[in-house]
Amino acid sequence: MKTTHKIYTTALVLSGVLFASCSENMDPEMIGEGDVRIGMSVKLKNDGNSGARIMNSGINVESGFLQIKEIDLETEGFDENGNEFKREMELKFKEVEKIDFNAFDSGVDFFINIPTGNYEEIEFEIDLIDNKNEPSIQLDGTYTYEDGSTVPLKFQVFGEDDDAIDFEVELEADEDDDLFFLNGINNPLALFEIDARGWFGNVNTLELENAELTDGILLISKNVNRSIYQKVESRINDSSDIELKMN
Repeated sequence: MKTTHKIYTTALVLSGVLFASCSENMDPEMIGEGDVRIGMSVKLKNDGNSGARIMNSGINVESGFLQIKEIDLETEGFDENGNEFKREMELKFKEVEKIDFNAFDSGVDFFINIPTGNYEEIEFEIDLIDNKNEPSIQLDGTYTYEDGSTVPLKFQVFGEDDDAIDFEVELEADEDDDLFFLNGINNPLALFEIDARGWFGNVNTLELENAELTDGILLISKNVNRSIYQKVESRINDSSDIELKMN
């Protein structure tokens, strides 16, 4: 069954101060059409420690990646002439977009172009996909045992078609505003944070101490250490562990 996550934010306000102008760097791919460029950035949430260390678990997540197939975009609002619109767009990359992320990289990964207008709502559905024998989602780091020894850790989510995990992100106006205005001057940056601390929040130390190793790696997938995998997967399904901020 396809998994979606709805994340609501009220950080879109009618103030250019809170909109970060997107970089002029043309290296990130641009999809869609219009004057407004929404910069999309995916990273690990930085909790002030190295990576995302989880209290009492010994887990340290340092890096990872997502692989995106396409973005399904739905928008509602009013154009520059005051005409109401509701648009649905399927935005495809030239190739599957593999996004590497870590806690210290805040650069733009890709841009989504949309027309200038007063928006009531912008909804993204980010469709993930396995590609080139690599999973849709991967986290890499280390696990430190209670005796002080460490081992590489790898968490992988493979999923095709109905088993795929997709993220549904819905942006709405501030509670005090019915609309938010976007044009080619105030180009927002959408920061998509992966909260690895939250994803491993249900896993206890005893499970990790007794987890099976694969070629010296503590691999967590739907085929290896399955009980741990199911707990982490259930937290991915909890939208409160994933944040989308507009800066």
